[in-house]
Amino acid sequence: MRKYTDKPVKVTLPGPYLLTRSMWVPNLSGEFYDNKEELGQDVIKILKKEIDNLIHIGVDVIQFDEPVLTEVVFTDGNPRSFMCAALSERKDPKEELEFASSLIGQIMEHIDRTKTVASLHVCRGNWSKDESILLTGPYTPLLELFANVNPDLLTLEFSTPRAGELSSLLADTRIGEETALGLGVVNPRTDEIETVDTILSRVEETMNYLPNEKIWLNPDCGFATFSCSPVNILENISGKIRSVTEAASLLRRKYE
Repeated sequence: MRKYTDKPVKVTLPGPYLLTRSMWVPNLSGEFYDNKEELGQDVIKILKKEIDNLIHIGVDVIQFDEPVLTEVVFTDGNPRSFMCAALSERKDPKEELEFASSLIGQIMEHIDRTKTVASLHVCRGNWSKDESILLTGPYTPLLELFANVNPDLLTLEFSTPRAGELSSLLADTRIGEETALGLGVVNPRTDEIETVDTILSRVEETMNYLPNEKIWLNPDCGFATFSCSPVNILENISGKIRSVTEAASLLRRKYE
């Protein structure tokens, strides 16, 4: 990528909790690890090496994706997404969030914030265009975890009503003053292309809580959960990204 652009580069990786929880199947994993905590430490070692490599080549943003966190707090022990079958073995949400926090915190602490931006992304599953079957609820149950792991950037879904109100997250004092928000302004699962005016309105609402420089624009999540069955088509994806970039340009001209 560095050969083809001089723009900032962002690399996304599966988070340590997602990896550990997806791989911890007692009947199989138990042959090699005494418990999920032990497995998690090996996952941490691998990710730390990856972080070091990415920083060495000059990656500007390193993002860890932890979609399982919403499964923990919104499914009452009945995971529904394709990636989280191992959560059927989980205990109560409080214990799971503490375990997740311990893993993610170790990763965030390892990242040299003077050289790259440390981002945490949490979505609600991205395997269906049917909004009615996807997870619903505000980010408030995860506020304590967000505060504990202290990312530079929280990249979250906010283009869908399923995410709750912005105020439920941004008005909470547990979110550090230095934390920026990766504001999801387009929904990758819908065919409708969001208008620039819609995005501008959402951003200006966010400006009531955050300074301009702490607001980043992005899609809610990725556009291609499966290579052979993506959640959208190129024409729609291009239109949505075009709306985001046009809105960003207008906002910079207006407020910088």
